[in-house]
Amino acid sequence: MRVMLLTASALVLLSGCNTLDFRPEPTAITTELPVAPAQDWTEYAADELPNTDWVGGFNDPILTSLVNEALVSNTSIRAAQAVYEAAEARLNVSEADKLPTVTGSAGAQRNQFGFELFDNNHGVPDSAFTNASQSLGLNASWVPDVWGRIKDQINASELNLAAAQADYAGAKLAITSQVTQTWFSVIESRLLLDLARRDVETQERALRLTQRRFESGVAGSSDVRLARSSVANSEAQLASRKQQLASLTRSLEILLRRYPADALEAAADLPPLPILTGAGLPAQMLARRPDLLAAERRLKEQGLNVDVARKALLPNLSLSSALSSSGNGFSSLFDIDSLVANLAANLTAPIFNGGALKAGVRQQEAFLRQQAESYSGTVLEAYLEVENALDAEERLAERETALRVSLDEALKAEERLERRYAEGLATILQLLDAQTRRISAESQLIGARKERLANRVRLHVALGGGQYGETLNY
Repeated sequence: MRVMLLTASALVLLSGCNTLDFRPEPTAITTELPVAPAQDWTEYAADELPNTDWVGGFNDPILTSLVNEALVSNTSIRAAQAVYEAAEARLNVSEADKLPTVTGSAGAQRNQFGFELFDNNHGVPDSAFTNASQSLGLNASWVPDVWGRIKDQINASELNLAAAQADYAGAKLAITSQVTQTWFSVIESRLLLDLARRDVETQERALRLTQRRFESGVAGSSDVRLARSSVANSEAQLASRKQQLASLTRSLEILLRRYPADALEAAADLPPLPILTGAGLPAQMLARRPDLLAAERRLKEQGLNVDVARKALLPNLSLSSALSSSGNGFSSLFDIDSLVANLAANLTAPIFNGGALKAGVRQQEAFLRQQAESYSGTVLEAYLEVENALDAEERLAERETALRVSLDEALKAEERLERRYAEGLATILQLLDAQTRRISAESQLIGARKERLANRVRLHVALGGGQYGETLNY
């Protein structure tokens, strides 16, 4: 009868919880951010840019192949996938807390008793008594989610899974960006290497011309030495370009999970820059960038963690039952009446724990404020990246236009001075200066073309990455 009274008390308590709600109010999360401009970024693109296959937009089959290989093989992406799978397992653990727990036990014991009677021939007991026994037991327990604490933990685990999924998408987007930009850098390095080879040939041609002028008595030995110095400098630059190309190629191979063997062949030229039609609204970026989605979900998760910490201050109800049987008959072990008859309810509440639980609440609240500030900072950085990339679109275009004019003029000046030097109407210093200016202008133009491509990649990433940054919305 005592056990049945305890069960009845538990039922009364559970029914009372339906009318008396002692649960604290859910934690409100607020963040302060500057207001983004209402106008579109560049021209409105009807969301075309975020959903575009921007890697394919460069019309480089080799680049597309490299990106696809990296998305399968890259170590960072695989690590992010493992974190995502761990978050899935954590959610399963949290969901298991709302179900009863059942454990079983089994035991066996055998005792043998002998008498001090020995056979004269063998010296062993000629009579003995053996006693054997077995036991089985079941223990069941369940903690009803009276205050919704377990539900909050499950919701927090779901948000953690969603954040891990966004991190996984962010890892794929980051690697796509790295592979693409590194590929462009490899091509740029190859173009600079070709330029360095042509520069060596140019300087060697100038040296031969200077030697002929010296042999004819038109030029002095100092002109020959200056020409030789220029050849040596060009050869040094050539060696440096070879090293740079090999280093970049190995870096790209590492992103592809290949051995860094410098075996990847660069394309002959940089791809043309795709036309930018628009970038959409600033508010759209908040809903598609993986890092912003991950930060937002972790902010909500931390809000639930605060609620869980607060509910730890409330009383805790648990139901348990234990059954055991020994001997040869175990029928009572599976008897429902026996299970109910042994049901017990326990109600516990924290009275004194040195303020640990309240300190835990304050700790979680501090973590929440930290997450809120981290989210605000992430949003501001995202706005900064978009604004910088859009501004660079215009500035880099102006730079490339100016460098093309500079290169054209430098080429014409070099051609004229080379003829005048051959005619004895210009000095070796004038010729070397013209050649240096032409090499510098051509080198800068190659760099500007690559930088415009890299900036376009940064813009796509800043806006969310399109299909390479897709993540589920929770």
